Amino acid sequence: MNTTRIACVIGSAIVGSTLHAQSITDNFEAHQVGSFPAQGWHDITDRTVGSPAQSPSMAVIETTDAQGNPTIAVQTNQEPGTNGLYQEVSTETSFHHLSMNVRVDSMHSANAGWPAGMGYSRYSGEDDVNANPHAVIYVWTGRVWNLFIAPGDGRPAVDLRVNGPQFTVGRWYTLTLDVNVATGRFEAKVLDAVTGDLLNTVSHTYAQWDPAIDSFNSITVFDGGDVNSALQGQSTIDNVQYAPFDPDDCPADFVEDGVLNFFDVSIFLAAFSAQDSAADFTSDGNWNFFDVSAFLTAFNAGCP
Repeated sequence: MNTTRIACVIGSAIVGSTLHAQSITDNFEAHQVGSFPAQGWHDITDRTVGSPAQSPSMAVIETTDAQGNPTIAVQTNQEPGTNGLYQEVSTETSFHHLSMNVRVDSMHSANAGWPAGMGYSRYSGEDDVNANPHAVIYVWTGRVWNLFIAPGDGRPAVDLRVNGPQFTVGRWYTLTLDVNVATGRFEAKVLDAVTGDLLNTVSHTYAQWDPAIDSFNSITVFDGGDVNSALQGQSTIDNVQYAPFDPDDCPADFVEDGVLNFFDVSIFLAAFSAQDSAADFTSDGNWNFFDVSAFLTAFNAGCP
């Protein structure tokens, strides 16, 4: 089936039907270098009670991405205390999906804290970012990834090793953390930021999870430097994507940003033309009108 004809068919079917979900996508390219990122981001220092850092605690920088190309990203300060940022999300969802590129720039074996952590928290206005409930993937002594899950109401926390190889300082990774708030199931993954290969993974269902009190209202990035140590770690993040639903429930969202638009269509067309399995919507090993029809149905159904 001719790709140009497919594009016309799809274009006719989706005109005026761009669909949005409450999602967050930020590659930081629009932010001013040297400043704290704007557009919904807040400094973690206003949620830090016990070990406040100097504000602003993160800054937009010029650096290189996983492929070695110039990019704009955000880096924590190499200062004592808690450095980081957060953005509010709705509690009116039973599923959270968060993905971002993370690079550990510096980590000292003598550092009693962690130089990088990303995940979810619930903030009531007076408590600390480390108050419960929260769930984060973080780096720890031995250059390993851990998943920390802390429910509310004083129930015991769980600290799990994200199984797989040690990480390398100065290398980009893609971290994802999926949470089903209704069931208390967590899944953490660490992928190679260049190839997309899965390197580390762990899943866990918290048996006593209570969605009534264990919901999250923020995505967050923060470190845990020891305020009494002269040696501090540092990390950089890029390409943040958050969606209040399981990406598997929105197969037409090729960009995985919670928004269905021309960019998803463009990627689908490229995959279809290359006979990529991602465009084989009927899973029959053929690429034809039925795949286009199935894609259109998924596109028009929207994301949860």
